[in-house]
Amino acid sequence: MQDYDVIIIGGGVNGLTAAAYLSRSGIKTLVLEAKGECGTHSDTCEPGIPGFLHNTHATWLISAMSPAMEDLNLTEFGLEYLTTEYVFGKTFLDGTNSLMAVDPFKTLANWQKISEKDAGYLMLAGEYLITKMDEIKEVLHEFLAKAPSEAVKKKMAKFNNEFNASCGVNLTFDQLWDMNGFQAADTIFESEYIKTLILAFSWIGGLPPIHKTVGSIGTAIFGPLSGPIFPVHQARGGSHALSHSLVKAATAYGVKILPCCPVKEIIVENGEAKGVVLSEKGVFPNERIYAKKIISNLTLAPTFMDLIGEEKIGPKMAGIIRKFKYDEQNIFCMNFALDKAPQFKSAEFDDGIQRCFMGYFGGSNTAEFKKFNKDLVSGIIHETPMANWFVPTLADPTQAPEGCHTAIIWQDVPPEAKSWKKGSLNGMESWDEIKYELADMITDEFEKYAPGFKKSIIDRIVYSPMDIERNNPSAVLGNWVGGSVTPEQFFMNRPVKGVLKNGGARTFLKNLYLSNSIHPMGATFLTSGYIAATEVAEDLGVGKPEWWRSKCFDWYLDNINNIPQNLGVR
Repeated sequence: MQDYDVIIIGGGVNGLTAAAYLSRSGIKTLVLEAKGECGTHSDTCEPGIPGFLHNTHATWLISAMSPAMEDLNLTEFGLEYLTTEYVFGKTFLDGTNSLMAVDPFKTLANWQKISEKDAGYLMLAGEYLITKMDEIKEVLHEFLAKAPSEAVKKKMAKFNNEFNASCGVNLTFDQLWDMNGFQAADTIFESEYIKTLILAFSWIGGLPPIHKTVGSIGTAIFGPLSGPIFPVHQARGGSHALSHSLVKAATAYGVKILPCCPVKEIIVENGEAKGVVLSEKGVFPNERIYAKKIISNLTLAPTFMDLIGEEKIGPKMAGIIRKFKYDEQNIFCMNFALDKAPQFKSAEFDDGIQRCFMGYFGGSNTAEFKKFNKDLVSGIIHETPMANWFVPTLADPTQAPEGCHTAIIWQDVPPEAKSWKKGSLNGMESWDEIKYELADMITDEFEKYAPGFKKSIIDRIVYSPMDIERNNPSAVLGNWVGGSVTPEQFFMNRPVKGVLKNGGARTFLKNLYLSNSIHPMGATFLTSGYIAATEVAEDLGVGKPEWWRSKCFDWYLDNINNIPQNLGVR
């Protein structure tokens, strides 16, 4: 088989993003995908009743903020975003709800019912964002789409200090960096309804509030920017539309994609990656392919421990890589086919909740959130469910037959659970035994917030962390962000200290790069792939062409008013 400039192992959305950028820049690029179709974690399929499309992993698509939207012309390759009027909601058993809307004035109207103080903060934040939008875009682009560095951190600090001062918050960035999400929320917000809304949004975004830095960044920076700045979308036809548009773009720009070609070895000689050997189980058994650069879109441990091995990287580096954790950001997921959309009890307080395709239930105050989070990191399945819910068909009715809907509930769980209220558990091996009982318990709990939900269920598919790992072995323990996002594995520490050299994707092995497990995280930002493409192009001596110029949020802010809303709301 012919050689290439770049081989990318794995056709996930970040691998495809890197491939499209490089090939469009004139770099001969090959993507090797183990499965028959790319995009395992941005997938949509029919595992149950035909006609009901289920997003089995990524559901909250945030790639509208990616520079790839304009640079790669993804809308020309079939990607169409849809959303609802409200982008995130927290519903409570007492009949209250707190909401974030695309229109900040609608968010303000909801918050004014809850807390004049918090609504006042939101108004000041909005005024600052409007006057500083270009500066904010630049800072966020550097934070999300460039290699982490002290220089980037200082720019973020300058922005955050000015932002807090303008909003009347007595909190510096250095203080924030050393806080957890709960501490940050207590400093900024007054109402428990608003605090838990922001904490839940941070949590669903992969930034758990129990951790310092990680939780406070999610709560105090990304939380207040949510709604009008951070996009929350579905794609017409389901999440796989993102994968499909990237495949179409990559192939149009000259990328060669070979499906059914799992890699069994990265060829390393004298500390330098040279190529790959394909598995005997693929369509080109044991084929050797060479390239100047290798990008792995697998996660950290499978890349180094399975495809290279300790004998090639040495016991010291193997020990560092084994410390990389996958035991947070693991989900227990249920996909539902429904004969009607959930009807929330809290709609009497604000009926915007019925025009919101994504939200959270459970945890009426921060104390309950803390208890759930402490149980989670301790390996305990919390006794009372608290979970994210999605109703994708409120944004995109094509994902279900006419008049019907789909819904998703996912709960963060410890993948190697030690105990549950039923007694002790035996880690991952317990999931096949308990998953349906846990699914029933979570469904019963959601019924309290949306009475009549259980009667609307036509079909239900349940996925445990074990099922997710079975579907994609690179998602170790069913982790959904390419490895846990904790202070030891965040920003300049990501994936773990010692693995990367001189950038955000370059590894300690010459000519080997990562587009997964790196900053910011493995998600539909697409910026992990962007960072990898940037560094590979630089190392190959290819200057950025004129078309490679978009910044994060450019496309979204230019198109925010053109994205259809509420197409599935009846």
